[in-house]
Amino acid sequence: MAEQKPIHYFVCSEGSDSLNLLNSTEENTIVEYFDSEEDVDLAKSAEIVKSKPNCVQNHFIVNKGYEYRAVETDNVENTYIISSIRRYQFVPKLAAGTATIDAFIEYDKHLEDMAKKLETQPGFKLRDSNGNVIPDGKEFAIQILCDSEGELDEEYLEDIDKTSIIDPLFRHKDWVDIHTHYGDGRGGFLFGHPDGGHIFECETIDGIVYLKHNGRYLYFDIDDKRSLLYFSDKVPTKEQRIQIHFDDDGDICLTGWGGRVYVSCDWIKCAYGAIGFCENVFPTKFRLVSL
Repeated sequence: MAEQKPIHYFVCSEGSDSLNLLNSTEENTIVEYFDSEEDVDLAKSAEIVKSKPNCVQNHFIVNKGYEYRAVETDNVENTYIISSIRRYQFVPKLAAGTATIDAFIEYDKHLEDMAKKLETQPGFKLRDSNGNVIPDGKEFAIQILCDSEGELDEEYLEDIDKTSIIDPLFRHKDWVDIHTHYGDGRGGFLFGHPDGGHIFECETIDGIVYLKHNGRYLYFDIDDKRSLLYFSDKVPTKEQRIQIHFDDDGDICLTGWGGRVYVSCDWIKCAYGAIGFCENVFPTKFRLVSL
């Protein structure tokens, strides 16, 4: 496999966010600085990048404060603003050549169109990954989809399969699980777990589909600073509801009811995934698997 070329950063010399050495997003980079009083000349920056054939040629990054701007080298008017958090998803794909600025702009429009859907859709039904309707009370698991799926070494997977006690359905995939560590009376919260997860069901009340586990309803607390998703014995109020958005491929994304902020899963050293609402990041897609 060819070694990944570094991507070129032009960084404000004061208050830059991109130079945290513990941040893997900024590994394998070339950095040049500019003074905080001035702005970067994008045309000159593009020529600098072109003069360095051993770095990524298609794009470069400008970082000032907590704002990151991706710039297309051959068309510096084509730029894309990303937040400090969102760069975790965007910059590695840009550097690897698996995404473009235009593709991310188009995807943003797609997400906005999804979020503009009516709060209630006549005859809305929950469906699994095969398109089958999931009736109330039917058990299903929720798979977390990620870019790395399918990239594990096949021999390693075969060795694991020989000794694994994990149900084959759950092996080598990431799933939504429930954590009760805090013990704060909320009935646990969602998190991501490799090779296994909890079982869910749904209930339809007045045309609204609620996700449930052990008879408890999934909801979010607008006053919770952790932005996690919890369970309660009570039917969620409108402000607490989770809205389900089906994508064109049949997978789902989650927002608050009528909201524009999506649920995402941030993996912590691949050991577990923190699931919650997070602004300015691409939503995590989930897949419903009937049992």
